[in-house]
Amino acid sequence: MKKQIVISVLSKDRPGIIADIANIIYELKGDLADMSQSVLNGFFSMIILANFDAELSIEEISKKMDSISTESDLTCIVKETVDFGAVPTSNITGDIYVVTAQGKNRTGLVAAIGSYCKKQNINIIGYVTKLNDDTYSMMLDIVIPDNLSADSVHDDLAEVGGDLGLSIVMQHKSLFETVNEISLR
Repeated sequence: MKKQIVISVLSKDRPGIIADIANIIYELKGDLADMSQSVLNGFFSMIILANFDAELSIEEISKKMDSISTESDLTCIVKETVDFGAVPTSNITGDIYVVTAQGKNRTGLVAAIGSYCKKQNINIIGYVTKLNDDTYSMMLDIVIPDNLSADSVHDDLAEVGGDLGLSIVMQHKSLFETVNEISLR
């Protein structure tokens, strides 16, 4: 029997962190299911979903993760997914849309978009931002609940973004992937 574990890692970036973590999962006979990783201003962050034998304790996994040597502190949080009631993405109802927004950088851009989504019960399942010179770009994957129309969400986001000087484009995820030929299937 297996159990699903979520592992969150934060550290000063250096080459080899992914290899160190993946090798520990391999040594513990874990099966890495999903992973998301990024480096922001020299800080490495990663979240992993992995399956382990049910007999392996959280403490054993944490102890192995804590053995990774770094010149700075490596913070690792290990939890069983059932501990906090994680909902698999496949159980989220509604269509997935990709929203891209770009405009002159200013404070409150992410807060405004995030607050609108929260108010409408729109789940953000992916969010990437990038500041390049004075231009702020965002790309979000959102799940629009069945009780909302995509057209109304698009219009609302255009209004929220327009007030902040953002140009916003929203496309159904399948259309976005087709147009951009991006897929991780």
